[in-house]
Amino acid sequence: MSDRTFISHRMTRLLRQMLWVVLAFILVTACRADHSQVSPDASQTAPAAPVRLVQHLMGETQVPVNPQRVVTLDANYLSNALVLGIQPIGSTAWSDAIRRSGLDPVEPYLRDRAQELTIVGYGQEVNVETVLLLKPDLILGNDTHAAIYEQLAQIAPTALFTYYDGSRNWKDVLRFSASVLGKSQAAEKLLDDYEQRTQELRQKLDDRASMIQVSVITPGTNGARLMYRNSLSGGVLEDVGLSRPPAQDQEGTNAFVSFELIPHMDGDVIFVISHMDDDGLDVVNQLKNQPLWSQLAAVKQGKVYPVDAQHWYGTDIVRVNLILDDLFKYLLEEE
Repeated sequence: MSDRTFISHRMTRLLRQMLWVVLAFILVTACRADHSQVSPDASQTAPAAPVRLVQHLMGETQVPVNPQRVVTLDANYLSNALVLGIQPIGSTAWSDAIRRSGLDPVEPYLRDRAQELTIVGYGQEVNVETVLLLKPDLILGNDTHAAIYEQLAQIAPTALFTYYDGSRNWKDVLRFSASVLGKSQAAEKLLDDYEQRTQELRQKLDDRASMIQVSVITPGTNGARLMYRNSLSGGVLEDVGLSRPPAQDQEGTNAFVSFELIPHMDGDVIFVISHMDDDGLDVVNQLKNQPLWSQLAAVKQGKVYPVDAQHWYGTDIVRVNLILDDLFKYLLEEE
């Protein structure tokens, strides 16, 4: 073998060895790069949170078993969530003429519990962008939010409920809230406690409860609203076993009557619902200044009681208990 041939074979062998080294280096580097790219993602990806299926207005939705970042698009859901032990991170607020904090309607009960709450709208108005920024894992709304349901559902699992029969179905609203939040057992305990309170009041009134006609009105500038059986207060009065004046013993939530029909506002007891601010009290005074008002039996007997509109209206268990507080206070005061 010539020297030239020997050198050629040796060079070929060296080149092959160098090629294998280069290939091995490339493979190791690629593996490390692949590991560096995949490993962090794998470590950062938490196990999927357990979910369950709930039925609601828009169909079926999988919701978290233990929601941590709840947004309520109705003040009644805020109340229900709080009493069920869930602290929403955001909610719509009750809307009034000056758009106060929204927690006034049931203070101090909710104010003491609703901490670090972001307001995402007033009344039925919802700022979807604010909801998005909160990064919720569950959204609770009602039938008025059906128009923006698709937007909400892209942000987080969303469940909507239909209010029916005015405010009379607060028990169904509570049960729905609880079913979505995974707190059904706690809700039934709250309902049992409410039932015990109504029975306690009925017993303290003896057999006269059904004989007491309770009138509930909301004064306006030209008359007043008569609150019917299906209003929130009407439902509580029925649960206690109290009767209503014939003009108010009607289906529906309420009806407006003029000052000429003030006699329809009479009863053994009259509860006058109003906002406890200057404007609300001015409206009440307009009613009191009407000649027919002074002729009512309850007025003559001093059995007219002002109560706060911010808890005599609504659809949640917080407010029904505040209504019961007023009934205990004023009806038993007559004993």
